[in-house]
Amino acid sequence: MGKRSSRAVAVTAAAPLSPAKAWAFRLVSVLVLPVLLAGLLEGVLRLAGAGYRPGFTVPCRVEGRSASCENPDFGRRFFPPGLVRSPSPIVIPAEKGARTFRVFILGESAAQGDPEPAFGVGRFLEVMLAERHPGVRFEVINAGVVAINSHVMLPIAEELAGKQGDLFVFYAGNNEVVGPFGSGTVLTARPGSLPLIRLSVALGATRLGQLATGLGRMVTTRSGPARWGGMEMFLGQQLRAGDPALEAVYGGFERNLAESMAAARAGGARVVVSTMGTRLRDFAPLASLHREGLTEERRREWESLVAEGDLRSAEGRRAEAQAAWRAAELIDGDYAALQYRLGRLSLAQGDDAGARLRLAKARDLDTLRFRADGRIDAIIRRVAGAAGPGVRLVDGAAALAEASPHGLPGDELFLEHVHLAPAGNHRLAAALLPAVEEALPEGLRTAPAGQPPPSLETCAARLAFTGFDRYRLAKEVLARLQRPPLSGQPDHAAQVRALEQERAHGAAESFESSDATYRSALAARPADPWLHLGYGVLLDTRDVYLARRGGPDAGRSIPQYRLALEAWPQALEARVRLAEALLRLGRAEEAIAQCRLLQSWRPRSGQGWVTMAWALLRLERHGEVREALQRAAQVDPPVAEVARPELLMQLARALDRGGRREEARRGLAEAIAAWRVRLAAEPGSPEVLRGLAGALRVAGQEAEAEALEGRAGPPPAR
Repeated sequence: MGKRSSRAVAVTAAAPLSPAKAWAFRLVSVLVLPVLLAGLLEGVLRLAGAGYRPGFTVPCRVEGRSASCENPDFGRRFFPPGLVRSPSPIVIPAEKGARTFRVFILGESAAQGDPEPAFGVGRFLEVMLAERHPGVRFEVINAGVVAINSHVMLPIAEELAGKQGDLFVFYAGNNEVVGPFGSGTVLTARPGSLPLIRLSVALGATRLGQLATGLGRMVTTRSGPARWGGMEMFLGQQLRAGDPALEAVYGGFERNLAESMAAARAGGARVVVSTMGTRLRDFAPLASLHREGLTEERRREWESLVAEGDLRSAEGRRAEAQAAWRAAELIDGDYAALQYRLGRLSLAQGDDAGARLRLAKARDLDTLRFRADGRIDAIIRRVAGAAGPGVRLVDGAAALAEASPHGLPGDELFLEHVHLAPAGNHRLAAALLPAVEEALPEGLRTAPAGQPPPSLETCAARLAFTGFDRYRLAKEVLARLQRPPLSGQPDHAAQVRALEQERAHGAAESFESSDATYRSALAARPADPWLHLGYGVLLDTRDVYLARRGGPDAGRSIPQYRLALEAWPQALEARVRLAEALLRLGRAEEAIAQCRLLQSWRPRSGQGWVTMAWALLRLERHGEVREALQRAAQVDPPVAEVARPELLMQLARALDRGGRREEARRGLAEAIAAWRVRLAAEPGSPEVLRGLAGALRVAGQEAEAEALEGRAGPPPAR
């Protein structure tokens, strides 16, 4: 009896699972357990402090109140190390005060106001609103970021939708091909389908995904740029207008834009979306490719006809030039530069309508796709039209065209291909203004009906756009024009001449005049951190100029930087400039304290470590100089690479003065090697050539130093 019972139990224990239970077991094994394990690992990584915060903003306290500030690590989800782009300083108070209207501006560098956000479209819009509706507080928060596209804009919009915004303004579409996950990018891999891109973006928000990405970069053989190189990085990423890969780009943009707008509406905000302005009249395509299937014989025939047209055009024989180019067009009309020639010729012949068609076609055929094309424009219109109540379309492109000669925007509104000059940002803001004012609650509208927007001159005075700022802006754009692909355009020389004139006009304004403009602007807007930062830079530049001529450095910029930092506690530029100003006055310990504050907010900022290295050098803490430089190289190799040669050079001189001759000799050799590394990366840079020459002279290598100085040319006038 006992034996039979034990056998029965054994048989019962070995009975197979029912099919339903078996499937349930498999489901748990395949799906539930991995999810639980992944969740456990995610929790462990977060508790260990691994990875970074992925959101667009992070909690902060500003003037004792809770707020959200820009997250300097946000771009790490979308850019490889060394190429990470960050937003401008942002502060979003947690409590929105009474009679406050909050506007978010979303988009890429053109929306941000690159290269100088202080004079971007958001700044002009804010001034216009304040002028027309006194007594209302307008918080115009610019969430534009350089080099992003709609794949990055969507998570920004979704996060900001919960930040009590009253209105979202979208000005985006230039970077769909070259931005993250685009078909012509060097910034990320190209997953292709939108679901895979969305999955990649979602994984980047997890510590587990960040760990996997980091490990993947360590083992991958894929090579990409190690440092930011602007548009030059994309020279090998040309795409014809008919490339099938572009269909995924257009489809992704349409979905992302629609969902970004829907997120804003779900958060209770109204939406304004604008078409994209691009420079057409005097901006040649950045690159061109012949149509596929063109035979070698037909290509040679095409080239002969184009050369004939070029010759006749140079001789002023326009009809003959047109005939030759149109004959070439019959062979290959897809070559962007040919359409540009025909468009410019139409313009010269007084055919404005024909010129507009040709020059727009040249833009759309440009194979380096940095400008929003006609398809992007059509998508913006279609998405806005289908969005329903609460969404308003503004034809910003048309507004810019209407303000331009022949209806074709050029250098009067644009700095280069898409980035607007202050006059262009003023014109775009004026076009947006009526739609923005429509979104104002009735109790906040005080502007009389029909009143025109404030003039460019009025806005420029409020924003303190001085001759000094004109000079700085022109200088920055001139530096960009010296690099490909901008340096290879046929109208490059004309662009350079125009900017050199602008720089000269700016330089002609006296310091006293610029100073008075800033003082007046600050009297009207004393809490504006952009004004304090800009005024600090003006005073800084003046003090350095006087100090080089034997005068005192009064440190007048320091209070301005401190006032800017009261509003923007983690602003990189203001903090670094404050530390540098303190250091010039010999207040090295205070400079180090500012660097430590910067590192607490931005631990991956190489500039904070580099400035600290200079301060340590001033304090003769020579061993710590190298440590700070090594930390800079760990977190931000490009910044460290730029600073390393001169720092090592000055360290070697300090060691030599202290009688540590052997260490100084080794340090000098290191400095020379570091200068050579920079020269390999920037072979034509006069600054680098002169730096290497100076180090070689100290080392006694006079012949090579003299040759390098000859290549560098005379030093710039100060």
